[in-house]
Amino acid sequence: MQRALQIIVSVLLGAAISTVGAVSHRSIPPFGVILSVLLVLMATLFVRTWGSWAAVVSFAVPYVLLTYLFTRQGPGGSLLIAADGLGYWWLYGGAGAIVVACVVPRRMLGGGLRVTDA
Repeated sequence: MQRALQIIVSVLLGAAISTVGAVSHRSIPPFGVILSVLLVLMATLFVRTWGSWAAVVSFAVPYVLLTYLFTRQGPGGSLLIAADGLGYWWLYGGAGAIVVACVVPRRMLGGGLRVTDA
């Protein structure tokens, strides 16, 4: 039950972070994209600390899929993520943040005993 909850929350969090970042990465350049990439990094670190690798994959898949969809033109020809400097920083920065969160050593993520260990 706990593993299913971790995966469900990770999927929802990945979708939410992708949506928030796609909308807000253009606000107050360049701080909007920096804060959006930091949001991805913090969310990925949270998912990795709280869950397993399945939770990280469950976070990354909807994040990547929705981010890809936001790069496509809408029915009226509008874009959420344009092919310019800020758009590329958001795309590559978000992907890099997920990779960085995945290579952080496990011992740096949490301290002490887990609740299930006590």
